[in-house]
Amino acid sequence: MGNTTTTAIILCGGLGTRLSSITNNKPKPMVNVAGVPFLEHQFDYLISQGVSRVVLAVSHLKECIIHHFGDQYRSLHIEYIAEASPLGTGGAIKNVLLNASFQPNESIVILNGDTFVEFNLSKLEQDKTDKLLIIAAKAIDDTARYGKLTIDNDMLVTGFQEKKAGSKGYINAGVYLTQPELLTKLPKLDCFSFEEDFLHHELAHQTIGASILDGFFIDIGIPEDYYTFCDLMGSGQIQCLS
Repeated sequence: MGNTTTTAIILCGGLGTRLSSITNNKPKPMVNVAGVPFLEHQFDYLISQGVSRVVLAVSHLKECIIHHFGDQYRSLHIEYIAEASPLGTGGAIKNVLLNASFQPNESIVILNGDTFVEFNLSKLEQDKTDKLLIIAAKAIDDTARYGKLTIDNDMLVTGFQEKKAGSKGYINAGVYLTQPELLTKLPKLDCFSFEEDFLHHELAHQTIGASILDGFFIDIGIPEDYYTFCDLMGSGQIQCLS
């Protein structure tokens, strides 16, 4: 790992409407995967990357997460920042940056609570250099579900293309590396989308870079991919967690 301390922020406040047949009155990050909550697999991977502190942005059914994990999981210290009402992805990140404590030069890795991504923290730190934020970019054959990133030769993100079926390219894998100064750049709003209301507008400042992701990626936000991840975990095929 790098020389700086790294805190993870995981966005856990989504309603999980597309997984309602599976969640059974639990928040999405708490759905069962191979006998334990999905969030536990994320925690295990963060520990493998040297992360020792995580702040969970919680809202919908937050008590389920808090009662299960408390303030510690293995070597990982857990803190919670609650939203009184849904704030969107951007508002949730801003709420954490405002209400949790961070050192000025601390690295912050931001994750979605319904996506498992095999990222290399050292590589993200190396690729960040002087940029405000690094997006983990994953090459996939069909970007229709996610939209596509445009990346130039200097590994700067220059555009976000609309969702289009059958189009190969790089997608935003939902992992970001940044620092507390991000707070000063966010919109003067309480509720907003990090992707639509911040990232899209920040492109003009050439402060957003991309780091190509070689590892495993899956978004369990739809039942098909949830069951795929369950099968892979149950059969021990996710090497980074074995």
